[in-house]
Formats: sequence, structure tokens, C-alpha cells
Amino acid sequence: MANPVFVGMDLGTFKTSVASSAGYRDVIPTAVGWPKDHIARTVLGRDVVFGKDLAEHRLALDVVRPFEKGVLKYGDAANCGLTAQQIEKHAAATKLVIEYAVGMVNPSRGDAGAPVYGVIGVPSQAGMKNKQFVMDAAAGVFDAVAIVSEPFTIAYGMNRLTDTLVIDIGAGTIDICPIYGVYPADDEQVTLPIGGDAVDEEFEKLLKARHPRVQASRNMVREIKEKYGFVSDVGEKAVVSLPVDGKPTPIDVTEPLKAACSALVKPVVEAVCNLIAKFDPEFQQRLRQNIILGGGGSQLKGLDRVIEVALAEYGGGRVTRVTDATHAGSVGALKLAMNMPAAGWTALSAKMKAAAPAPKAVPMAAAA
Repeated sequence: MANPVFVGMDLGTFKTSVASSAGYRDVIPTAVGWPKDHIARTVLGRDVVFGKDLAEHRLALDVVRPFEKGVLKYGDAANCGLTAQQIEKHAAATKLVIEYAVGMVNPSRGDAGAPVYGVIGVPSQAGMKNKQFVMDAAAGVFDAVAIVSEPFTIAYGMNRLTDTLVIDIGAGTIDICPIYGVYPADDEQVTLPIGGDAVDEEFEKLLKARHPRVQASRNMVREIKEKYGFVSDVGEKAVVSLPVDGKPTPIDVTEPLKAACSALVKPVVEAVCNLIAKFDPEFQQRLRQNIILGGGGSQLKGLDRVIEVALAEYGGGRVTRVTDATHAGSVGALKLAMNMPAAGWTALSAKMKAAAPAPKAVPMAAAA
């Protein structure tokens, strides 16, 4: 048998980052586009569209983001306003995204002798049903796969496995996870059903309330946030060009942008303090002094400092940001996959084959 290819994946609400032992890494939108009609199919020349082409051809596509607002990553899809047909389409989109992402970083695809073993990060408190959903989508793409907490993959990749608290701010969820030398239990972690998507919605609402004639799509709002987003005084204005009745016009978005971004601070600080309070007092201080911000939301200017200030009344804290918010999770997942004993992958592979076509989710602690 050929040497296995190991893959680490951070299956995010808005973006999916992936890295492999073959030396490749990439990031794609967590979305799939289907041509709306036969004309679109003829123009596009394909049945399914991925990556940057989604934005370029979005008017001709039926675009599905399977984890939008954390629908399938947080809570029960059946209770999130989706029809059975929509859930089926979300499932198909998830499988296609995983398949496409793995294909981009696996040069040996098509070589039946090279097994593909992967670790996929999910939110801290993703339920068994949601983990099973991801496992089902990964079946056929991986020969064996393990599902782990997204914040844990960040800590593992940075070799910060003791006295660490990871805050992973994604588009659909914010995950907070304490790391103290062992794989954390589910009830020791917190998942908040807010994130970058909620900031985008609030920013768009505040922007249009202040400038009713401004025309801005959700993509435009998101791009402004990613370029200028901040939560503390930065000493400069955020002025962008937006259409007003079709005419490009300079618009000062400083105040609505700050207000939208700042909406994340209070729930994060409250969740951090409540979580830390459950631990031994001596360990509480060590956790507060070693907080890591990961995920796309970690890049909001001043967020680390604002959290430190908010923690002052609880004894203070020290917050740092990951150096590569895009790939920190996938690289950590890859490292975890490569460090798992061969016997662990053999056992997982056997379980997946025995459970086909619906493999059972296996907790990381049991797999290791």
C-alpha cells in the first residue's frame, strides 16, 4: 500500500481551509453553486461551481452555503427553518465542498493505493447529529476521518496544550475551549451562535439606517468589514465608495462599523469569565494570562486589547492573536492527523468500512 496522504480541514461557515502532508494548502468558500437553468449551464460549461467563480457568476447560480449562520454546525437543521429538500441540498453541498477541498491538496487522487486520512474541525459543542452529518459527507472522500473541536486544532498546531484558552471566532459561531494537557470534554467548551455573519447583518442594518439611499450587497458589506473592521479607537475614519442611487459616493462608515463589530465583545467576555470560573482558582489565573484569538474574527483591530481591558476587573488577562487566521485550524488538524498512531487510523478505517454507508462519528479521544 502506498504511503497515506494526511489532510487537515477547518470546515468553516464561510470559508474552508485545508492542508495536506503533500505540502499543499488552500482555502475556498464553503459554498456550492448550481446553474439556475440550461442557459447558465451552457455558458458556464459545468454542472457545479466552486471557489472564486461563485462570486464572479453568482447571478447565474443557485448558491448554497451549507453552514450559513451555523445552521448545520450549531443546532438541529430540522429546527432551523429548512425543508427536507433544502436539507438534502445542504448535505450534497457539504459533500461536494469536502471532496473539492481534498482534491485541491491531494496530488495522489485517483491512486487507489494511497489512503487518505483526515481530521476535520467542528464547533466545540457540535451535537452528535451534526458530527454525523459531517462524517456522512466525508465518507467516500476519506478512507478514515476523525472529528475534533476547532479550537483544539488551533492549540495543537501552536503546541499550546497546557494552560491555554482558545477563542475561535468564525462566521457562524464563536467557540471557546480550555486546553490543559488533555482533550477537553464537551461540557468544558462553549459555542456561541454568533460570529462574522451576525456582524455583517448588524453592520448592513446600521449602515442603511444612517444612509437609506446607499446600495450595498452583503458581499460588499463583508469586504468592508474585513478591510476596516475594528472595536477600539483607531484614530482614523473608515471612508468607502458606495453607490447612492447608482452614483459612487464617499461614505463614512466608521460609527456603524464599530458598533456592529463591538457587538461581539460582551458575549465573548461573559462566556470566557463564566467558563474560567468553573476551574480551580490557581488555574483560572493561568488561563486568563494565555488567551488565543483565532478564526477570521480575530483580525478585528483592537479586539485583543478590548478583551484584556474587559478582563481587568476579573484579575486581568493577556490575549494574543494567531499569526495565520486562515490556516491555523487546518494546519493544526493536519499536525494532529500526522501524529496519530497508525493503529488509530487502522481502527478508524475499519469502523468506517463496517458502518458504510453511514459511518459513526468517533470522538478524537477514543481514536487516539
